Amino acid sequence: MKRNLLVVILVVFIGGWILIKLITVPPLVKEAKLVEVPEGYTAVEIAHLLKRENIIRRVSWFLFLTHRMRVQEKLQSGIYEFYGRTPLKTVIKKLVQGQVALIKIVIPEGARCQEIGSILEKKKVITQKDFLEYARQRGLEGFLFPDTYIFPIKVTVDTVVNRMIENFYKQFASCYGQKKLDLTEKEIKKIVIVASIVEKEAQIDSERPIIASVVFNRLKKRLPLQICATVEYALGTHKSRLSLLDLKINSPYNTYRYRGLPPGPICNPGKKSLLAAIHPARTDYLFFVTRGDGTHHFSRTYDEHANAIKIYLDKTVSGETQLSNTVD
Repeated sequence: MKRNLLVVILVVFIGGWILIKLITVPPLVKEAKLVEVPEGYTAVEIAHLLKRENIIRRVSWFLFLTHRMRVQEKLQSGIYEFYGRTPLKTVIKKLVQGQVALIKIVIPEGARCQEIGSILEKKKVITQKDFLEYARQRGLEGFLFPDTYIFPIKVTVDTVVNRMIENFYKQFASCYGQKKLDLTEKEIKKIVIVASIVEKEAQIDSERPIIASVVFNRLKKRLPLQICATVEYALGTHKSRLSLLDLKINSPYNTYRYRGLPPGPICNPGKKSLLAAIHPARTDYLFFVTRGDGTHHFSRTYDEHANAIKIYLDKTVSGETQLSNTVD
């Protein structure tokens, strides 16, 4: 009797063990699959994503194990590769250690080389120092097109930069309306400088061509541009309002002090700003001032502009910019 009971227990135990193994065996991924875990996803969202992609069998098991391992807040974004049957613990380990196959990089419009370098370093693509040194030696500010890029985990600075430059010329040609540009590098650079100014000054898309027209109109009349964003580039920092001391900085990027365009772009402009610089609006505006809500008031004469300054700029701030020829 006891022997029969022992056999029954053994059979139940073995059967249960086999059943658990069958239930918990990881799904089979016959061909290598790339799965992107977006930035900011919670453990719950990641679990459901992996279940939809047939990488894990049960959402509840994934959440139980990540909670038990205390790693629910340590799961990293990225593009991961899975193949065959990947044990659940291995899946979790990959996510915790960030063992990505590809890295998704988003470069925002108007980012400067310094900011791009910081993004690349945070994503562990290349160091900011290496990127900045490479970019500055080659004068790449303005020619690294803001976009979403996907790079392999091991990549050189040449690969990263060349991809961005190729994208820039492709997008520039599209904006210009030609497959093969007939412009000189000097002509392209002039457009990019204007586009970079537009990118930093405009917040409303409809105003981009108008701001570009103000820049070109002032250049034609040989008026100093007096663009605050160029001074900020010289200062290396953004300020809500420039002081009189800021405007005295001795830099070729100080368009209050030096006439004409600055020697180079002040950021990497996006497609809308490039289009505005290539196809500026036809206006006779020479001035603009911010209204404080993201839009600008445009003026044809100094008197009209001076009145707009009184209306839109706070004159109670001591020692700040209230110059007669201020554009913005």
